[in-house]
Amino acid sequence: MAMPTRKQASQSLPHFAAHQRGVSLVELMISMTLGLLVIGAMTTIFLNNSQSRRELDKSAQQLENGRYAIQMLRDEISLAGYFDALSSPPAGGAVTASPCSTDLAEWSASLDVVVEGMNDGKFPCIGSAKPDTGTVFVQRAATAETPAPGLAANVAYFQVSLCGEDYAGTPAPPPSPVAQFRLATPATGAFSLRQIDCAAAIAPIRRYIRRIFFIDSNNVAGDGIPTLKRADFGANQTLSAPVALVEGIEHLHFEYALDTNGDATPDEFREPDEFATAPAVKWSDVVGVRVWLIARAIESSPGYVDEKTYQLGGKDPFVPEDSVKRFKRHVFNTYIELTHPTGRRTK
Repeated sequence: MAMPTRKQASQSLPHFAAHQRGVSLVELMISMTLGLLVIGAMTTIFLNNSQSRRELDKSAQQLENGRYAIQMLRDEISLAGYFDALSSPPAGGAVTASPCSTDLAEWSASLDVVVEGMNDGKFPCIGSAKPDTGTVFVQRAATAETPAPGLAANVAYFQVSLCGEDYAGTPAPPPSPVAQFRLATPATGAFSLRQIDCAAAIAPIRRYIRRIFFIDSNNVAGDGIPTLKRADFGANQTLSAPVALVEGIEHLHFEYALDTNGDATPDEFREPDEFATAPAVKWSDVVGVRVWLIARAIESSPGYVDEKTYQLGGKDPFVPEDSVKRFKRHVFNTYIELTHPTGRRTK
């Protein structure tokens, strides 16, 4: 049998096989270039989306921190002056509440001063407060009761008598003057004031709270993030180590609403320094607080420059320094009524 010639063999192959060829170098280079362009475009889109997402996360965290700080200050300041059932704290004539005092007698004599502040951050006992920013002090009784067996030896507690006999000293004169309230520690006084039925059961005992809110110019981690902190008076009436509350709170400013005619409504607003210079301006007449704060992003934003000027009440405008212009900021403002002092003035 004769073998087919080359021409006959090629004619017997399928049509598509006869026309197959390799890819030329030019075609390969064009394909690679197009592929690189597509990959580059996708990478750019991915990076832009990632950067946008990071900026959104920063903004969301900044707004959340600011709102949380405002709500926390609202909760604390609105409770200032809560003294359980005590209807009228004695007007001891104290000019201030002496926020740094460790003397129980001084605390008791200044119950009518329930909130006090400064706008330069310089209460003497708060050495790390950020200069030129607000600090506020509040005092009150705790809203939760403390069982008598659980009293700590060197901690101040507050108790109010609910028994009419205690108020009047009847039916028989007590061996010693009976107070409507008792502010003491278990070591300095017995908490024996009675319930409304004047039976043996004692009235609720509550821990006494004196605390200061301020912006710490330092940070525990040393990263320079401005942080809202709180310091409480604890055992032996000494100031405890500050507790970090909210990061990124850069500035605070307070104005205080005064009720000058006793009708429980604000008649004027005053800056803290006016309380020291105007004799008629008294901390015991404060019935509300205006609060301004600046919440700053925790991380800087590449390419962003903050050229804004921030006005916080009557404070001089705040302009960010060059070293912190890459951080985004937002101003929050609210008015907080002192619920309990206001309520007492309406009676």
